[in-house]
Amino acid sequence: MTTHKNVLLILTDQQRKDSMGCYGNPYAHTPHLDRLAAQSVKFERCYVANPICMPNRMSIFTGRYPRSHGMWTNGLLLDRQPATAADWFAQAGYQTASIGKLHFAPYSAKADSGSLESADRWRSFSDDFDWNGPYCGFDHVELTIGHTNPIAHYGRWFRENGGTPEMLSRTPLSGIADTGARGLPEKLHDSTFIADRTIQYLKTQRQEDKPFFLVASFPDPHHPFDPPEETAARYRDKPVKEPVGSKQDLQTRPDHYQMHYEGRWHRKGEIEPDYPDEMTDTQIKERIRNTYAMVELIDQNIGRMLDSLEESGLAEDTVIVFTSDHGELLGDHGLWYKGPFFYEGLMNVPLLVSAKGTLGARVTNHLASSVDIFPTLCELAGISPPDDIDGLSLNRHLIEPDEVVRDRCIIEYRPGFGQTDTDSKAIVTDRWKLVQYGHGACELTDLKLDPEERQNRSCLPENQAVIESLRHQLLCEVILTENKKPEQLSHA
Repeated sequence: MTTHKNVLLILTDQQRKDSMGCYGNPYAHTPHLDRLAAQSVKFERCYVANPICMPNRMSIFTGRYPRSHGMWTNGLLLDRQPATAADWFAQAGYQTASIGKLHFAPYSAKADSGSLESADRWRSFSDDFDWNGPYCGFDHVELTIGHTNPIAHYGRWFRENGGTPEMLSRTPLSGIADTGARGLPEKLHDSTFIADRTIQYLKTQRQEDKPFFLVASFPDPHHPFDPPEETAARYRDKPVKEPVGSKQDLQTRPDHYQMHYEGRWHRKGEIEPDYPDEMTDTQIKERIRNTYAMVELIDQNIGRMLDSLEESGLAEDTVIVFTSDHGELLGDHGLWYKGPFFYEGLMNVPLLVSAKGTLGARVTNHLASSVDIFPTLCELAGISPPDDIDGLSLNRHLIEPDEVVRDRCIIEYRPGFGQTDTDSKAIVTDRWKLVQYGHGACELTDLKLDPEERQNRSCLPENQAVIESLRHQLLCEVILTENKKPEQLSHA
């Protein structure tokens, strides 16, 4: 028995909330996540702080918005790494470990860039390395780099267990880009690696006299849409949840929505020549089915981790949180992937919070943000959160359903890659979503009357007072969450 609760934070990459049975998808097979949801407070409205991997991951781990922690887009290597939740828990006496994808530094950077997560750097080591941290507050680290990429700790495990390069080849079905099935068996997939190593850590490396802060982070179901063949086969010809909306919905949105649909715009600042203007129904469904398959494989391995906690007697003393760094457009309104497209499928992510003996199971429509996860974990674990973060602890609401912690969320987007798009910020309330762009345009969505977000209502005269009110709230929230670092040492 520990003085403080243990913490297991489970992350996925680019996972839609509605890719799970517990969030209402009748075609997704996620029995273990459904089991976790049945013992959790399940948030229906948790919004990212940023719709891109690195910025929102850093927001999860620092409790700060990107403009405060400095990781405002992918591909940045910060001069000074901000203190993370792992640093804070370690300071409180926790043993800290991360298994899987962190993505606190660029993985497509050159080997000599200084990035400890550079794929080129890890390829130069092959399997000849002896490093497990420390890194960003974690005492113990076992990395995956990219997506089903056999390098770093996953690569060595893959080869030690019989993996070969031929297993990684992708067999296309419909011929659409970024889509197919891999020949590697499920037992050698990086989702399995993460569960294997997490379970092994709990069995052999955990210090029984210290609580643990453990992160298990899956690189899937991020594109490419390429699960193992044996997993994909279970979804062949099965029905899927159809994407919402159509390309006609883009006509009321800013130009970059339509241009992205046509393959003429991308947030990277380059045109993707194979981006499909029109996809067939077969191609759309292959991508969705493969997403379900990737999520099912994650689910299988989360089930193994949950079973291990139960078998070891740790479940009663462990706070478990499941979330994703952002969602995926997955064909909604004809769009795919991620970027400055402020639709719910991308911005509204799953959030399950479980603490046996402390929290009852229920569903909540209370607003939550990715920046709230860190302070919430602190209070559930029994330690005080930092006082210089932007996030709000949801603990009061978790314990008392009628307690309101936040009535609005903000989402930030700042362009990279040569400023090919524009800065924008969004505010989400109980009913409305307003996106304000630096060039003056805005989007207004009535989430109650238009839950599928088919119309931008910012041009309707009757909504101008609503827009002004939301702009005021957005400005207030930005001012209230200005960077609180560095600490003031004296008056002058």
